[in-house]
Amino acid sequence: MIYTATVTSQGQITIPVQLRRELDLDRATLSITKNGDNSIALKKTPDLLSLAGSLSKYAKNIDKGLSGDEIIKKEKEAIDNARAEHYRKKLKRLGNTLIIV
Repeated sequence: MIYTATVTSQGQITIPVQLRRELDLDRATLSITKNGDNSIALKKTPDLLSLAGSLSKYAKNIDKGLSGDEIIKKEKEAIDNARAEHYRKKLKRLGNTLIIV
């Protein structure tokens, strides 16, 4: 279904109520992406609490006896691994096409 929205003079967009209900949207839950075909995509942004533990699979095997600096290093490695996996999945969705900007 196609919905129509109006942009106000202040640049705000009102999302039709039916669509907000279908997607269970409330304040500050959207991220906006500009697509190459002169369109935008709205995506529901996860709640910060829903991200709790999302890096735990990358941080397994961390020794509880590590120093603060060692823990930070392990956390950065876990973030790097998660980021790499995210981009591998994204690249796969794009059909393994490498896009350089």
